[in-house]
Amino acid sequence: MNMVFLIIGIVVLLIVIILILLQLNSGKNKKNVKKANYSKMRMDDLIVPKKIEEMNSYSLFQSCKIITDSYIALNYMNKPASSLDKIEWHSWQVSILIQFSKVDKDLIPPYDITLFNKMILSLSSEVIEREMQKIFRKYVNHVNIEKNRDELSKEIIWTAREVSLILYSILKK
Repeated sequence: MNMVFLIIGIVVLLIVIILILLQLNSGKNKKNVKKANYSKMRMDDLIVPKKIEEMNSYSLFQSCKIITDSYIALNYMNKPASSLDKIEWHSWQVSILIQFSKVDKDLIPPYDITLFNKMILSLSSEVIEREMQKIFRKYVNHVNIEKNRDELSKEIIWTAREVSLILYSILKK
């Protein structure tokens, strides 16, 4: 009988020691995992499709102007802010805007910021920066730069708000 209690005591002691060791290890893992600290991305960090990257400044400027003219024609300035959440822009257009911003830092389309919805104009610098970081991550995670123009033109994943913010950042320089 004493032998049975001794064996049960040893088993319980081993289980307690194992549980303590597991608890200590999980505490170390929690310290190491911590919240992921995303480094800030910049427009210059984004890679665009080769065809866009190879465009000369004039072609890029003309393409950006066409996109901006389309933006103006859709009259987002006078629409309710909720209409900016509608997904109606494609990845090829966004890639052109990104490349334009990267390459032609001194060449700015002949528009001013009054073409934007008052909701965009009222955003603080911090909010704009945070939103741009979301756009950059979305671009990196969802745009396959190996696709051609036709394929990327079918990827209608961008909201008018996102395009507004990209255009705003181009015109604000």
